[in-house]
Amino acid sequence: MDKVKLVVFDLDGTLVDTMGSFANHAATLMERHYGLLHETGYSQYIKTSGLPFRQQLEVLFPRNHKNAYVAHQFEEWKVENLDDASFRPEVEDIFDGLRDLGLLIAISSNNLQQNVDYVSQQFPSQIDTVLGFRDDKFHKGEPHFQWLETHHNVDRSEMIFVGDSLNDCRIALDCEVPFLALPTTFSIEQFLGVDPNVDHVDPITGIVDWIEESQGQIQTTDLPMADSSFSPWIGRNTSA
Repeated sequence: MDKVKLVVFDLDGTLVDTMGSFANHAATLMERHYGLLHETGYSQYIKTSGLPFRQQLEVLFPRNHKNAYVAHQFEEWKVENLDDASFRPEVEDIFDGLRDLGLLIAISSNNLQQNVDYVSQQFPSQIDTVLGFRDDKFHKGEPHFQWLETHHNVDRSEMIFVGDSLNDCRIALDCEVPFLALPTTFSIEQFLGVDPNVDHVDPITGIVDWIEESQGQIQTTDLPMADSSFSPWIGRNTSA
């Protein structure tokens, strides 16, 4: 990993403690429409988290004609409950710490773009870029990382992606983006099962110190210095 210039956060389960309520409502819908036990639906939602809900349903109930309707019901419920989604209380201090290090901050989520925009209004001056799910061609993963590379002139090796799900870890591996696991939804042992070399912080407040320490390790090597003329501050983007 090169010197970090951009920190990319997953939203739900990472910055916002929504996984429990999401899993509970998803399980209710799966019980109602597919006859799945609520407990099973809850665990399966968690297991497949990190994907858009429609894709989660396709994993759990392949080619089921109910999937589109159930996904629509779930997304409508999320919109109706947006005011209940708030950032973890420690996030403001984390953002301040990252800003003090001169780092850019982005959110990459598979929640709908309008939902991510709404929730992110809590920190309008600290988040540079907010990317959500728009369609099958623009979502968390390759499309988001391509956008961030282009619009912030930052290489993937200069990013760090912070997420709480195993799918976040898989996405980072597939896209060759350094990943930092937050073991709140899954254990560190489960993350290590996906990537034996994965790094983690617990609690999330440790991220600023983790980045400072990793940068210090880089500076003690004989790597070439970065171009001093580079400036990452290209203006705030709340949407692509």
